[in-house]
Amino acid sequence: MSKFQDFRRRWFKPYRLVLHEEQSYLERWQITINRLGFATTLASLTLCISAATYALVGWTPLRELVIPGYASESSRQRAIQAELRADSAIQALEVQEKYLAALSTILRGEVPIDNITEAALDSAALANSAEELDDWGLTDEDLELRARVEDEDRFALQRGQPGERLTKGIPFPPLQGEVSSKFDPAIGHYGVDFVAPIGSVIHAVDDGAVTLASYTSDGGYVISIQHPGSRTSVYKHNKSLLVEVGDRVQVGDPIAILGGTGTHSTGPHSHFEWWVDGQPLDPVEWLPEYVQSTAEGTEN
Repeated sequence: MSKFQDFRRRWFKPYRLVLHEEQSYLERWQITINRLGFATTLASLTLCISAATYALVGWTPLRELVIPGYASESSRQRAIQAELRADSAIQALEVQEKYLAALSTILRGEVPIDNITEAALDSAALANSAEELDDWGLTDEDLELRARVEDEDRFALQRGQPGERLTKGIPFPPLQGEVSSKFDPAIGHYGVDFVAPIGSVIHAVDDGAVTLASYTSDGGYVISIQHPGSRTSVYKHNKSLLVEVGDRVQVGDPIAILGGTGTHSTGPHSHFEWWVDGQPLDPVEWLPEYVQSTAEGTEN
């Protein structure tokens, strides 16, 4: 007998499975099957059970209980939210550290300069030859002005009282307007009011860092800037703010729009205060001559 015939006899030989009643031996059910058919049926049944089990475990909440170490959907969502909050906290911490570093620099009497300004100043300082200065587009008048400024800076400490401008002087007016109400600490008016068309731009009077930029009930939209030399400028009753807390500003930078917000405002104007060493000073005495002349005209 050949091997094929032996294989055929073993796997295709029919068998009959019959069910009888126990007492009467009546035939109730029968089936004819061979070994190959039985193996095929068993394999198909096993495959169907495996597929059903995989679908039940893999696509239902049962997987959270059956699969070891499997994270639930709610746990993953909480992890994502925690990561987003951590990123936001890191960004807020970086902004806070930047603000504190700028504030610390100002309190030491220095002016914080960002990387862009430093790079520009370094590049300008390296332009020593006439050809390099021409690349910057400087005219003869610019060169003359630069030389004059350098001479003034070189001998600045030998003129007048040391540190007088750093202590009190205001190099730039907050806006072009007339003084409508003068400095009077006796009635609690620790600054001066400037009248100008609503929507006028308010500027920073000197370099510094913004320490306050928010809304108050009496002052409306208020900005406070810390300057070198323990000097602080305050701008009240603004219509809107153009800077945020921690921003570094330079003299003349736009910081707000004139308005009339706040309960202490009787109309569109800008209330400006100048504090030195924690004491309010009359800003008119330290502002440019244009503002002083308008204030004298108002008083007369």
